[in-house]
Amino acid sequence: MKDRSDHPLEDVLDEAIESARGDKISLQDMLDEFGMRSFGPVLVMISLVIISPIGSVPGLPIALGAAIVLLAVQIVFGRAHPWVPRRMLDTGFDKQKAEAFRDKAHGTLERLDRLIQPRLEWATGRVALLFASLCLIFLSLTMVPLEFVPFAVTLPGVAMLIFGVGLTARDGLMMLIGFLLTASTFVLTFIWWPFGGGG
Repeated sequence: MKDRSDHPLEDVLDEAIESARGDKISLQDMLDEFGMRSFGPVLVMISLVIISPIGSVPGLPIALGAAIVLLAVQIVFGRAHPWVPRRMLDTGFDKQKAEAFRDKAHGTLERLDRLIQPRLEWATGRVALLFASLCLIFLSLTMVPLEFVPFAVTLPGVAMLIFGVGLTARDGLMMLIGFLLTASTFVLTFIWWPFGGGG
C-alpha cells in the first residue's frame, strides 16, 4: 500500500475505484476500504465527487453532503471510525466516470500532491479538528441552496476536500486554507448571492 500522506489525492481515488464491487462505487465500498483507518480519506473521496463531473447527477451533492454532516458530527463526539446509516450505504456514483476523471485529472492531482505534507501540527490538533468539523457541517448545509446555482457547490466542495486532505496528511496549512474557504463560502451564500449575485 502506498503512503497516503505522500499522495493523498491520487491514492484515495485509486483505492476507491479499486474498492467497487460492480459498476458503481458506493458509500459502503468506500467505508469498507477506508472506514477503519480514518475519516480523512472518506472526506477526500466524497469531496472529489462533489466538485468533479462525477457529481453532476441532480441530488447527489446533497446526498453526499448529508453523509459528510454525519461524519463531521462523529468527529465532534470523538468517534474513532466513520459510521453511516444502512439506508445511505447504497448511495454512490458511476465507476467508469470515476476512472475517466482519474485519467483526465492525473497530472493535476499529481502536482497538488507535491504541495501536501505534514506541517503546522498545531492546526491539526483536537481544537482545530473540532472547528473543522463544525465548518464541514456548515459547508454541507450550504450545498442545499447552492446546488440550484450553476457550479456554486464547487466552493464548499473544494473547502471540504481541503479539510479531508489536511486530516489525511496531517497538513495544518491545508486546514487553515479550509477555514479561509469556509469563510468565503459564508460570504457567497449569505451576502454576495442573496444581495448581489442573486439579483
